[in-house]
Amino acid sequence: MKIVIIEDEYLMAEELESLIINYNTDNEVVAKLTTVEESISYLNEHPMPDLFFSDIQLPDGLSFEIFDEINCKVPVVFCTAYDEYALEAFKVNGIDYILKPFDNNTIGNTLEKVNRMMSQKQPIREDFSSIIAELRGASKNTVKKNILIFKGEKIIPINTTEIAYSYLEAGVTYIYTFDNQKYVTDQSLDTLESNLGNTFYRVNRQFLVNREAIDHVSKYFARKLLVEMKLKNVPDQIVVSKAKASDFLRWLQE
Repeated sequence: MKIVIIEDEYLMAEELESLIINYNTDNEVVAKLTTVEESISYLNEHPMPDLFFSDIQLPDGLSFEIFDEINCKVPVVFCTAYDEYALEAFKVNGIDYILKPFDNNTIGNTLEKVNRMMSQKQPIREDFSSIIAELRGASKNTVKKNILIFKGEKIIPINTTEIAYSYLEAGVTYIYTFDNQKYVTDQSLDTLESNLGNTFYRVNRQFLVNREAIDHVSKYFARKLLVEMKLKNVPDQIVVSKAKASDFLRWLQE
């Protein structure tokens, strides 16, 4: 069985490949990909594998965008650390998942399930856009009204409506507010993304932006988009990849 792994953490991808081959030496990992854009490019130029193992959150977006774009018709196993609400979306769409961290038993059981499904020629559902909608709808139920900032002995509540964007630099996550205040938070961008809800969009590995903080969007080279913020002194250019551009524009007009 030819398998493609989509995972941006190198060691996680290596471990997963080892477990897959350990289960059956006839299995072959034909590619290990790390981003939405790289995956779409690769799959447009190479034959479709028999199976995908894929992380959900990639540096330039959600992996669902890949499978929606390529019209995937083969099984996908998502490797996820997402909250319970996300798993319900997979059940609705008949797509399998495993929770990180995983081991020999986890991978073995999953591959057995995939083999049974393939031998019985069960149909593969491919409506990944509905999964994205499910995730966004469910995420609205987890939105926080305030983010707590710990500064020395102080605990400062920041109302989420005051947050313009969050930025990751050198492993440190910063929150910038509309009144040009800058705070350090111990929450990752992944955590903030799930806590802040659909008003915010994870543009790339570094930026999570509030829709209300966007002044305009410009076309950028290679069919990318450049986001211009209402705030001044944004620490870096905010670029939306070609792979995420359509989804970003759909979000922007919601």
